[in-house]
Amino acid sequence: MAYAPSTNSLRSSAYPAEPTPGETAALRPGHAPVAYNFAEEKPVRDGKGRRLPRWAKIAIPVVVLIVIAAIVGGVVGGVVGGKNKDNDKQASGAGGGKGGGGNDGGGSTSEGSGAIRTVPNSYSNALLSAASAAAKSGGGDDLLFTGTDVYGNPIFKTSSPLSDVTISSAQVGSCGPDPLGSTLSGSLTNLRPHPRLIAPGYQWDCLADRIHNDAYLTVWNATIFQNASAWYSMPPTNYSIDGGFSGSGILDVSRQVQQRVRAWAYAAKVSNDTKWVDRTWRELQVAAANTSTYFGQGEPTPWNAVHFLDVAEMTAAYALAYDWLYPNWNATQRAYIVDWIKRWGLQPGIQQYTTSQGWWSQPGNNDGNWNCVCNSGMILGALAIAGDDDSGVSSQILSNAIPNFKSGCMTGVYPDGTWTETANYWYFGTNAQARAVSALTTATGTDQGLMAANSDWTKTGYFHMYVSGNGGMYAYGDNGPNKYSTNANGMFLWSQLASDPRLALFQRDRADAAGDPLSMFWYNTAVKGAFWSGLPLDRFFDHPQGSWVSMRSSWTDFEGTYVAMKASNATGHQAHGDLDAGDFVIDALGTRWAGEYGNGDYLSNGYFSSEAQDSLRWQYFRKGTQGQNTLVINLQNQEANCQPQNTFGSTNVTQTAAVDFKPASTDAAYFVTDMSSAYGVASGSVKRGIRMLNARRQILLQDEISSAVTSSATNLQWRVQTNATITLSADKRTATLTIQKIVDPNAAFGPLVTQLGQQQKMVVQIVDPTPAGAVFSVQPAPASRIYGSEPAQTQAGVIGDQTNAGVSVLAIEMDQAALSGAGQSPLTIAVVWQPQWGQMSAADSALPPQVVLDKWTVTSHN
Repeated sequence: MAYAPSTNSLRSSAYPAEPTPGETAALRPGHAPVAYNFAEEKPVRDGKGRRLPRWAKIAIPVVVLIVIAAIVGGVVGGVVGGKNKDNDKQASGAGGGKGGGGNDGGGSTSEGSGAIRTVPNSYSNALLSAASAAAKSGGGDDLLFTGTDVYGNPIFKTSSPLSDVTISSAQVGSCGPDPLGSTLSGSLTNLRPHPRLIAPGYQWDCLADRIHNDAYLTVWNATIFQNASAWYSMPPTNYSIDGGFSGSGILDVSRQVQQRVRAWAYAAKVSNDTKWVDRTWRELQVAAANTSTYFGQGEPTPWNAVHFLDVAEMTAAYALAYDWLYPNWNATQRAYIVDWIKRWGLQPGIQQYTTSQGWWSQPGNNDGNWNCVCNSGMILGALAIAGDDDSGVSSQILSNAIPNFKSGCMTGVYPDGTWTETANYWYFGTNAQARAVSALTTATGTDQGLMAANSDWTKTGYFHMYVSGNGGMYAYGDNGPNKYSTNANGMFLWSQLASDPRLALFQRDRADAAGDPLSMFWYNTAVKGAFWSGLPLDRFFDHPQGSWVSMRSSWTDFEGTYVAMKASNATGHQAHGDLDAGDFVIDALGTRWAGEYGNGDYLSNGYFSSEAQDSLRWQYFRKGTQGQNTLVINLQNQEANCQPQNTFGSTNVTQTAAVDFKPASTDAAYFVTDMSSAYGVASGSVKRGIRMLNARRQILLQDEISSAVTSSATNLQWRVQTNATITLSADKRTATLTIQKIVDPNAAFGPLVTQLGQQQKMVVQIVDPTPAGAVFSVQPAPASRIYGSEPAQTQAGVIGDQTNAGVSVLAIEMDQAALSGAGQSPLTIAVVWQPQWGQMSAADSALPPQVVLDKWTVTSHN
């Protein structure tokens, strides 16, 4: 839980309160990257004079940042930044298209109506040719994508034959065995010589050969140098406080420093050009408050120990710079860096373990991203200076951090792979975990038992894959602002550890894979093929603390359908969840129709107070049940400590290697949740089901509420948050939703726009046996509360309930008279979602048979 102001109306996630790469705009719907505008890198303030974090205004240079799901202006849809620039001299993280001189054969493969607008990559022709030559030389895959859609999804080539997932016995450009492997026994006192963190010397020695024989490493290497060059001419990272020292502090600053020094240290090692060493030194001096440039001089500590995430990320930055450039530093520089790591990083770290300051290290609070990030930073710092530290602080840190990491961070992944917080906070926690595991392994010879502490850890790679939809991530709960220095590249490391090539194959085509030096050492060049070949379209994540389902029509057709729904306990998520049992998202035709707000304003009063039923958190519109895509009964929030009972069924269809794969007419998947406990009903039941129909071209959403509930209820609302424009039929039983352009006026640097290729249409129809009294209504934009009131604010300028610009609510509301007059037990509300495909058949307009939820099977609606 980092504390950062939220300025956009609907968010979906990417990156959480602690930022991720890849989210470059204020909207969270999933959007295309915005080009970096160096002239704009200066402190920014919103209309109320509150400084906005810089990541809310600028995108990471050159790299196409991650795109996480979102809603738009709030809810659905994505953003193509109005300042997006396709420049042939800039490298984007996602692949090459015709616009960049790349291979042809990309584009939509669905029967949609032109929704997808391809954003071609901007790799130069020369770079794309070099990548193809490297693939041919090494016998590996060429780049499989030609560009991205507006949500940052890769547009896969259709002209090249693709193989099934394979992994060869040796990597291309293999480094051979570790020459020091036999001398490293896991001792914390007998460490590998520098460089020892993540990228040992023998891996640097063979890196050029790996690059020259692998297409992906070729373009990633070029992107790193482009980033390094872009940052080189910029002034040192500006010291700025976000939300106060105990708010988000200098977290984004720390991560930007880390991102820069990683790139420069990498460039120095690869090129042997000392200009990169000199620029790194300048950055380190300034960020250690060791120059006349202001960087927290006069504050308790320049790295802001009151918000320890800042310290951890800065320590990791200095650790990598010290270790990777160890031979380049003179004795004086080494002494300075060791002192800075100890004084501003490790010594405050000791206080975190030995006093109550380190709340994140204590049982009950230690299974989230804070524990991962803080321990990881301390581990890297201690390993970096071990042998050069005569104070004993490094060994003291390791003796505390490693066991704390095992009992904390390593429990953040449930047995089914779901991350304990949210899909966005996954980035922070898992990326930090990968750094710690990798650094311990390369420095000591073992990971000190970290991976063994949770044998299910690598399953979280599949959590990430399945939570990624066509219109962004399924961004339930908090999905804070943009993030520096974090990404999903831990997938490369886990792929090697689990001998599971699919994890690496999925990640290598994503925007955030490029530009990160760590990818160069974690990626296994022996993997080949289409990650989707043989991969099931559906997956049920069944842990009761985070139970949810993911269903789709294809892994490669981003105009197809994607449905996700969750129903789980709302506690135990580091106060990042929502009261959202039965909440869902629907993607089709290249956009999102039912979406998520993501987080509210992290500085608002009581936002992180607790997960108790009476918490102020649940009084905020975006966090309470009224801001979700679910049922609201009696104008009240759901119960936080609920235990929904869920059922899942699927024909278990797996995709072939074909990019243009189409499901069969009988391919089905469904999810049913008994969420009665979420409504605290003494007797009776409240159930919801969602399923894919008609070759996954239609979606049925069905609710059943027993008479024991409706007989005592005074109000029931079926609610969906959407960015679409809604038009109702005369009888109000059919809603036509249209989307083409979505504008978020609350974006930090001006309105951001999601522009599809052409207007898309979704028809939503109430069908039998829904009673006649159930009709649609529209609560127009901006979406606002229907019960309760915003908690009083204690900080000037903080808005508790943001204006959800551009978001309407499609609702079905039944009052007491309508409920009692329905004459049904259970009361059934059945709604069919029909995307208006470019080519419609009679089956696309057919209504499903009436089947009660308890009788749903994979064949019940054939």
